[in-house]
Amino acid sequence: MLYVSQSRDAVILVQPDPLDVQDELRGTNQCLTLGKHSWKYNVKYGRPGLLINPSKDSHVLRGSTTDIVNRIYNNMCHGHQTLPNVQFTFPDVLLIVEFTEPAHYNAIPYLELLYRRYFPNILYCGLEPETLKKQIVAKKLWFPIYYLYALKDNWQTKYECIQHAMKMCDSYIGYLLIGDDTLINMTNFERTPKNKVMVGDEFVRTGEHMNTTQFKYSWPWWGAEGGRSALLGVLNELAFKANRDNDHLAQEFLRNYYSFVNHSTIFHFMPTDFLYVPKRLSSIFLYMTSLFLKYKANVEVAIPFFVCGLEHPGDVYFVRMLSLWGNDRDNSQKRFDKDLVYLHPFKYYANFKSTPQGKDFICQKYLRTALGVRVNGRQEEELANQRAIKSQHGCDTSFTFGKFVLATRVTDVSLKT
Repeated sequence: MLYVSQSRDAVILVQPDPLDVQDELRGTNQCLTLGKHSWKYNVKYGRPGLLINPSKDSHVLRGSTTDIVNRIYNNMCHGHQTLPNVQFTFPDVLLIVEFTEPAHYNAIPYLELLYRRYFPNILYCGLEPETLKKQIVAKKLWFPIYYLYALKDNWQTKYECIQHAMKMCDSYIGYLLIGDDTLINMTNFERTPKNKVMVGDEFVRTGEHMNTTQFKYSWPWWGAEGGRSALLGVLNELAFKANRDNDHLAQEFLRNYYSFVNHSTIFHFMPTDFLYVPKRLSSIFLYMTSLFLKYKANVEVAIPFFVCGLEHPGDVYFVRMLSLWGNDRDNSQKRFDKDLVYLHPFKYYANFKSTPQGKDFICQKYLRTALGVRVNGRQEEELANQRAIKSQHGCDTSFTFGKFVLATRVTDVSLKT
């Protein structure tokens, strides 16, 4: 638990000793403890901790989750009806929000409004912590913020954020990473199986890939650092570990990977603005991300590579998603269809603050969406949907890679208001 109680009573703050800058992990079994970041001194890299506006301590201690969200709502959705309360839906999932630019920290109140009612545990992850401190003071943010200072390279920040989060002393069943401009359909996400890795279904709908024999490709980073050379480095080291060191994790991963790509020389790629990893697969995720960081692998090829090395279809669930480009980005709210699990991007300034339509969509519709009613056999039904190839509500999104047939289904889920 980061800072709130599941009972919606007063906020519970974790108040351990300040972070010890000399305290490094001395073994693989030692986990990271949550600390309170120093406001006066530099925030230390790779250590999750609490940031509190120094002039707001007493108010924070008296606040509650409902108070925080309602105050943000009244400020951002002034004139709209009272916000309905909802129960914490995902108390055992850590939501990790990754910021591609420090300037985007000004979207934190908006993210709190969207997601705090559902996720009692949110970890913000990004660059330039001093910029965040300035935003906290300038915007008079009165609520506590858990923050992780990540790497300087945006193409590796996403999987690094999850990597450090997995090393915390916690009891989460899974870790959900989103971008600061990802909009989740809570009704549909609530229905997904939390024991599987989840990525967007663009991976199987498009089948986009590059060949190792190609030095250039339409994906602009294939020939740059983090592209072809990085993935070949990871692949070669896995082969070395499997053959010379008899490393069972490397052996199993390579078996799965080559079965998935049918022993070809291709690498898949896709945008990664939504990634869920269950704790049960944290060992292989940490193993692979250590290699990704070593070779500075671009996240848009690193995560698909990781997915290809898992056992299919049992370990992966492809969720319905939509990526917007061009003029469509100016009307994101019109593309938030009822069958999506997430949409990217929905920009705070472009789609919410600057347009009445976007603001009305969030304040009148999105925040009033009721989560689906739990029914017996829900997970079994969703697993059956995942295996389905055709549906009257959607198109055939089945693709064959090697011996595996992967299928997704557009589910008919109503967005209630």
